[in-house]
Amino acid sequence: MRQLTVVVSLALLIDDAVNALSVVLFLIGTTQDQRSLFEYLAQQLALRNHKVHTVKPILIPEEPRLVQQKLHLVHEITLKNLLPFQLYAPLQATGNNIPWMEKYDSEEHMIPYYRAHAHACKRMLNSDLVDKLKMEKLDLAIVYSGDACQLAIVHALQIPFIYFDTDGFTDETRIASGTPLNADIPSSKCSNDNQAIPALQRFLNGYCLLNEYFTQLHIPFLSSFLSKRHAIMDEPISRMFQRDYHIKKKFTYFPNVNEIKQQAELYFINTDPIIEFEHPLPPYVIPVGGFHIDEPRPLFYPWNMSTSDEVQAKSSSYKGVIIVSFGNQVNCSSMTQQQARSILNALSRFHSYRIYWRLGSTLSLPGISIHQIPHHINLTTFIPQNDLLADHRTKLLITNGGMQSIIEAFVYGVPVVGIPLYGTNRYNLMKVHNKGVGLILNKEQLSADNLYRTISEVLDNDKYKRAAKNMAREWRERPARAFDRVMYYIEDVGRNHGSMLNKNIVMRKRCVWGKTLNIDILMAFILLTYLNVISEQQNKIIDASSPDKDTSDAIL
Repeated sequence: MRQLTVVVSLALLIDDAVNALSVVLFLIGTTQDQRSLFEYLAQQLALRNHKVHTVKPILIPEEPRLVQQKLHLVHEITLKNLLPFQLYAPLQATGNNIPWMEKYDSEEHMIPYYRAHAHACKRMLNSDLVDKLKMEKLDLAIVYSGDACQLAIVHALQIPFIYFDTDGFTDETRIASGTPLNADIPSSKCSNDNQAIPALQRFLNGYCLLNEYFTQLHIPFLSSFLSKRHAIMDEPISRMFQRDYHIKKKFTYFPNVNEIKQQAELYFINTDPIIEFEHPLPPYVIPVGGFHIDEPRPLFYPWNMSTSDEVQAKSSSYKGVIIVSFGNQVNCSSMTQQQARSILNALSRFHSYRIYWRLGSTLSLPGISIHQIPHHINLTTFIPQNDLLADHRTKLLITNGGMQSIIEAFVYGVPVVGIPLYGTNRYNLMKVHNKGVGLILNKEQLSADNLYRTISEVLDNDKYKRAAKNMAREWRERPARAFDRVMYYIEDVGRNHGSMLNKNIVMRKRCVWGKTLNIDILMAFILLTYLNVISEQQNKIIDASSPDKDTSDAIL
């Protein structure tokens, strides 16, 4: 019996070794919070007996710690000192001023990232990174949106890759994946909450989508004119690899990074069909939003009920918890005094709720003393957001519109009040408004009274709560979890060195939106109809001009 047990154990070990994949994940190079999604994915793959490597380029220097956090069973490749101070300082300042500017910004905040990625890519190409990865005999790479250098590296290694859009389903991914374009669906770059003139909004959506389409066509002058991303990051990185001595020896032609982007085996999009607009998704575009959500953990102090909270909870006036969080990158201490007073004034009126407001790394508000904060409002630098949203006491999430927060809110059936600050925030929150689970208040309209009315409407109107609870129920009753879907597709692509869902990749690479929209068929139909009408008209003229045969016979 003992020998049989040993044989079975050895067989299982051999089976694991044979089926194990060698996977590399490129981590976001700025902060630990931004890397958490991919680190979770790397850890889960390693726990499934795959050989996992992570490439972590440190763009912003991290503070030294006595205990360095490391992922279990994951081989980390860390690249330090990639940027000079003049390039990483703007990255640190991104969350300070731009989110609180009066004018909404869609792309300007990304320019420091474009410059940083282009500079860091040169350092990465000149390091031994590519040689190290070659030695690992990789089966698959997972890259994230926003850094063109990863695309060039995986193409140089000639390994299949999955493109992960961390911002949801942006215009960049819509075009690269060859998803049929629908101008009725808002653009992630030109989203506007003003739908007063639908025809004008449709024109704006179409213009922005075509702008991205022509950017990815890679006509150097035109693409750089239309897109700052292409001019500052995509084109310099493409030229960098095309001119590299070792790359030129291996490749007679090294494509532009946008062309490489269109060669992804699969596209993971950080969203979910239940909240997304009605896109006609191709089979190789996989919604994976919420895959990181696990069973909520028990809340610890002070998030669980303290003694004073228990007394308050037993009173008839206590109604629940409100969470206020503007994301990991936004520094609330950099908002204007007017904005800070408007938010605090509005929150101060909700005495029946315990309010947790995450400020960021600095526990301060401009022009406001800590003694001015009402007792029912807790200011904090950290919130266990996923666990707190899962608590039955939580009644509302006030957010800037990060995709992670939106997905967590709908998974637990919590309505949303959104204040879009920059980037894709407005685009994400339009999905919330479109599904009826919350309201949007633009920062240009931010005042104490407007915010109070918006929060009151969502809290007091049961339709938002019902919509949120219905979405949460649909999520729970699904036959398969998002996590299982992610693992299945990663292992499928790795073992088969490609995806069977994406065999028409040559067609998609050309971004033939004309064929996608059936413009050729439409033009042929119009032409044939026109010729048919002309022919019918000519026949009628001929018949009218011919003498009537019966009349001629009667005369004779």
